[in-house]
Amino acid sequence: MDKYKIGEFLNGCIELFQKTNALYRTTISNPETPSPIVSVYLSEIYTLSEKLKLFLTLHEELTHYEITSLLSFFDRVYSELKEVIETRDRNTSWLYSEFENYKKQHEIVERMLRDQIQQLN
Repeated sequence: MDKYKIGEFLNGCIELFQKTNALYRTTISNPETPSPIVSVYLSEIYTLSEKLKLFLTLHEELTHYEITSLLSFFDRVYSELKEVIETRDRNTSWLYSEFENYKKQHEIVERMLRDQIQQLN
């Protein structure tokens, strides 16, 4: 496996997590009056996730259970974020739960990918 491909995918995962985390924090802090720019951030994280899915399709050797689980957890967080933002829902407990699951899975995948890169050095 190519460490540069793994590194590129890892960077994409980290970017997706950081931007999702930023949007999550913004949404949790004020779910009733989202900023007008929030829809742009939603589109951005959706596009980043699609880019990662395409990368996996092109580089099947990177496909792993933990990675597909990460993307599934992201999809659930995205759906909850979108729902909270669109309905201006003050009850963010589902969003919190989904984000925590995504965060834990992200940590697992990040550690796994870093270990793989280290082994290839």
